[in-house]
Amino acid sequence: MNETLESIFQSAWSRLKNYQDFMKSKPAVISFSGGKDSSLLLQFFLWLHNKNLISHFPTIYHLDHSIRDNSEQESEILKYISSLTPKHIFKKKTFRSLQIRQKLV
Repeated sequence: MNETLESIFQSAWSRLKNYQDFMKSKPAVISFSGGKDSSLLLQFFLWLHNKNLISHFPTIYHLDHSIRDNSEQESEILKYISSLTPKHIFKKKTFRSLQIRQKLV
């Protein structure tokens, strides 16, 4: 991790001082799309965990709206997460009702 990102994460953690006890006591669930925002949020929580600032490893949650086939994107997400940490917890929710509606249209 470069020094700039380390500094940003340290500053963010300092600004979250009112929530630190809560974040330390409860496991985080991170909604992960594979985009820049959720990737940075995931890296922040991994940084917190690696610095022993939080004890629970975050659960990574991916929401599949079933609007289009995203199996390739999902595969890339899993590769990315696995490259960051081998002990990840990945959960997926698929909305079948949206998938059925798309077929009817």
